[in-house]
Amino acid sequence: MEYSFRETERIYIRPIQHTDASAIFAYRSLECVAQYQYWEPFTMQKSLDFVEQNSCVDMNAQGVWIGFAIIMKSSNELIGDCALKIDGHKAEIGCNISPKHQLKGYAQDALNLLVDMCFEEFKVSEVFGITDSENLSSIKMMQSLGMGKMETFENKLLCKERLSVEHKYYINKNDK
Repeated sequence: MEYSFRETERIYIRPIQHTDASAIFAYRSLECVAQYQYWEPFTMQKSLDFVEQNSCVDMNAQGVWIGFAIIMKSSNELIGDCALKIDGHKAEIGCNISPKHQLKGYAQDALNLLVDMCFEEFKVSEVFGITDSENLSSIKMMQSLGMGKMETFENKLLCKERLSVEHKYYINKNDK
């Protein structure tokens, strides 16, 4: 499948490129960005590995994360990354935004683009996100996308030496 360009008035998303490593390292190396993630803050080598892994992804792949760079149109600056993972008729989405660009609606813009892409191009019937129950910004953002909490999903796990309780938020194609 060929990726089709997606944009809003303020941002666009594009495949991650090799030249994105430094920009990705700038925010993924921060503890505040990694706080609710399974991964630790990135080293530069981890950023290079991440870019390599995401720069040549098969868009038809099932069960693997497909990453995109989030670019602010006004400055052409990479301000974050977002990703989707297709598994049959369902897709999981996620997003990371540089702290200096957080709380400005960019994650919502990017994830709206991913939700539309999942329904329109990948023809999935459900899109979901999983987040730590303490990550109130993520919960609020997913609710703003029209996602509802799946009451039957609660995943407890030990992550970074603390008990994490994850919740799943989802939207069906008919709800969009």
